[in-house]
Amino acid sequence: MTESDYANQQLRVIRSLMERATVYRSISAPTALVGGLLSFGGFATAYYAEQILQQPLTPREFLIVWLVILALTCFANTIFLWRGSVHRGDPFFSAGMKSALLSVAPAFISAGILSFMIHRPIHLALLWTAFYGIGLLATQHFAPRSLIVLGTTFFLTGCALLVSWKPLFMPHGHGEPSALVVSGIMAATFGGYHLVYAAAVWALGEDRSEATTPETGS
Repeated sequence: MTESDYANQQLRVIRSLMERATVYRSISAPTALVGGLLSFGGFATAYYAEQILQQPLTPREFLIVWLVILALTCFANTIFLWRGSVHRGDPFFSAGMKSALLSVAPAFISAGILSFMIHRPIHLALLWTAFYGIGLLATQHFAPRSLIVLGTTFFLTGCALLVSWKPLFMPHGHGEPSALVVSGIMAATFGGYHLVYAAAVWALGEDRSEATTPETGS
């Protein structure tokens, strides 16, 4: 390989990484909006069960509610990815998507397995928060900086709650947070953080300005 060929190859790699960052930012913003709103819906469900029906969610019901929210968010994300691939004329399972799936798989699969082994809602919430942050951070080689900031925020929040949830939510040293309290934690993190992320991306116009950048030749 000549020096010119090597330089051209590096330029293609850099361009590919920049294009992936644009795609992930523009698609992740609406997904974050959907996930954030659904997370507040999960809190509303827990509130209705405990305050209106006087029947707090059981640990199993808590898990089901949030798995449904996850499934709906993933479905919305799939739709956004499919629409984006059609708009760009790329295959749905592009190299970028394969890279993303391989990057987040270890953290997300581990969290999924542990979700069916842990039966306390507070532990599930802390697990999901930390592992979600780890999954996002695993995409740092091609994801936009804003997504890495989001991942860092989730990871640090999860770590902080792991060491502080007892004095914060168990001040008397007995019992444990109700499903409503834990759903509030989920709404504050998966709901609040995602809504702030989506609003920030759209306010800065990052998805629109970068998505319209013309491609250069190879």
